[in-house]
Amino acid sequence: MKEAKPGSKKKAAEKSATNSKSAEKTNSTSSEPQNPTQQAAAAASTPQAPVVEREPQLPAAHGKTGVFGGPKDRGIKPDDKLALPTGPHGVYERIRSLSPKSFYCAMRWNYHVEHLSPEEVKRWWANRKLLVTNKKNNSAVIVRAVDYGPHEKTGFDISISPGAAEALGVEVGDEVDIALADPKSPLGPAS
Repeated sequence: MKEAKPGSKKKAAEKSATNSKSAEKTNSTSSEPQNPTQQAAAAASTPQAPVVEREPQLPAAHGKTGVFGGPKDRGIKPDDKLALPTGPHGVYERIRSLSPKSFYCAMRWNYHVEHLSPEEVKRWWANRKLLVTNKKNNSAVIVRAVDYGPHEKTGFDISISPGAAEALGVEVGDEVDIALADPKSPLGPAS
């Protein structure tokens, strides 16, 4: 066994204490938050650059569904308009004017696409047809894109009309699969 030099233990202890103090000083003067709550708050307050896609992409291929629109929808103001133009010449309908029996949807579309303005991307998504499938019973519907949403805080990936939800046999929060549909497909239950 190797014999330690006199005073080497003391020097090692002093070196360790110095390293600990410098680490504490670094941590206390660091701009990094110390706990997960502070880290999350800092991350949320930092603006992030939007993701720019090469072409319009479906925001989600599956996820939880919500229901919206129609005259009985009290979660929106009577004069709230849809995010996507639904008529000729960029007409934006009011959300409550939508027929709850029709087949429409909202998703959080990314309006940042290379070589397209946000307005051009909105027109690209406007009335785009999507196939929404309830995997529990294999029922499917074709819906048209009319709005942006649902809000991220809801935890929903897509919101659909009351008529589409009824045809699918889904309730708020149920999981569905989502895909782009043939533009020539009629709205309603898919065969």
